[in-house]
Amino acid sequence: MKYLKKYYLLILLIISLIGVSVYGTYAMFTSSVETNMVNIDTSMTYKFKINGTQELKVSAGSKLRFNAVVENDMDGKISYGMYYKMISPSTLPSGVIIAQVSDDLTMLAKGQLEKGAQTTVPMVIKNTSDSEITVEIGVRTGYATDSQGVDDIIYNEGEIPITSFQTSEEAGNDSCTATVECTTDCSSKQVDGKWMEVCYCYTGNEGSPPPISGTELVEQIKSQVNPGTPDFSQTATTDEGIYSAQDNYGTSYYFRGAVTNNYVKFAGYYWRIIRINGDGTIRLIYDGTSAHANGEGSSDRQIGRSVYNNTDRDNAYVGYMYGQTGASSYNNTHANTNNSTIKTTVDNWYKTNIVDAGYSDKVADVIYCNDRSMKSGTGYGTTETYYGAYQRIEDGNNPVLTCTNQNDRFTVEDTSKGNGALTYPVGLITIDEVEMAGVNSATTSSNGKYYYLYTGNGYWTMSPSGLYRGYALGFYVQYTSRISYDSVDYTFGVRPVLSLKSDVTLMGSGTMNDPWTVQN
Repeated sequence: MKYLKKYYLLILLIISLIGVSVYGTYAMFTSSVETNMVNIDTSMTYKFKINGTQELKVSAGSKLRFNAVVENDMDGKISYGMYYKMISPSTLPSGVIIAQVSDDLTMLAKGQLEKGAQTTVPMVIKNTSDSEITVEIGVRTGYATDSQGVDDIIYNEGEIPITSFQTSEEAGNDSCTATVECTTDCSSKQVDGKWMEVCYCYTGNEGSPPPISGTELVEQIKSQVNPGTPDFSQTATTDEGIYSAQDNYGTSYYFRGAVTNNYVKFAGYYWRIIRINGDGTIRLIYDGTSAHANGEGSSDRQIGRSVYNNTDRDNAYVGYMYGQTGASSYNNTHANTNNSTIKTTVDNWYKTNIVDAGYSDKVADVIYCNDRSMKSGTGYGTTETYYGAYQRIEDGNNPVLTCTNQNDRFTVEDTSKGNGALTYPVGLITIDEVEMAGVNSATTSSNGKYYYLYTGNGYWTMSPSGLYRGYALGFYVQYTSRISYDSVDYTFGVRPVLSLKSDVTLMGSGTMNDPWTVQN
């Protein structure tokens, strides 16, 4: 199976109807061309200020979906009719459909509009022929009177009124045909001075890059590693790329800054690669039901909000799992016998969206660190205590990927390196991973949004901070991306972290509009 990159021209036509003088005849006109794009809104509806006719190229074995917005800025009521005209070839080939998309068969491609009104005509062009086609889409209009309506519109030679229908199911929701599997969402790009919709599909054609394994992706990432260690006291405001550090398995490779090549689509959701684990598995953090650009704030980038634990008056409650409250020993306090509130939230999401959906065979059992190693204090009861991450992050900007205590290395079945305490192989990001990705406790709101973990929302990490004045504290990421800590009974966002096995098959290039997509 190979890749074939295709460019599909997706243009929403805003066809302004320019005034003409009326001499008792039925006036026909189209508009002049204006080429500046006005806006792209967050719902991915593309709005262009392009008037009049437009030539669209549609590749063989592909499909183009677009909206034509017809607007009446005339002084009175008008009739309009949309048409197509074949440019290349000169006649409509077999296997090509040019139609409006309508489930209730309302005829939108022709009609009447009052002064100042507009209508949106969803359109589809399907080209299942063997050759690229070029087609002109346009509109003919005229003033509407009692004696002159839509059926009286006169079309020029070669202009065919659009009368065919496709239901939304027939038209499809992607930009590829049934014989060309679409592997990604599409994006708007300017190519040769024109705005186009770019999709990436594979067809099996020779000469195109094949799908790759997770192991091959890891090798690609390793080949891009920067030497040395970044300055963690400085916020990453650019794409700083990939660095390496040791974890409990070996050498890990992590992304830092405003990186744009670590997008993954898995189980119907979008994720960002945090790092390659030392065993070659691929660690991901949840990033929403759609792809989000760096710097974009959205509550979609978390599965919901939760407290870390419902209560905070004991050292036990810094645990992802915890033991006895009011205990007189560290071991009894931090035994992994009770689930934290946030672990229950993450586990429930994982069961529904990964296990029950049939994706669990792609997920690896690796360590998720709830580092309860101590900087000071006893670690039990209400004794003031500071844990290891506090010393590393607050005192020294010295993050690590190793997890000190085996009791804190949460795994499912691995009891050699991990604790075997998890129900499912999923956890949360650590505060060390957050700082390695590009921010620290000094990050300001003006530069925190430049790195890839920014969501515009506060969210929990898996790392304890300490117990201070009787309150158990955990690290979280502020809405500005600044690292901070707060009482574990505060409510912040939840972003699950899981790791893909190295034998998964991937397609794509890792960008927002062409994410690495895990194949079934």
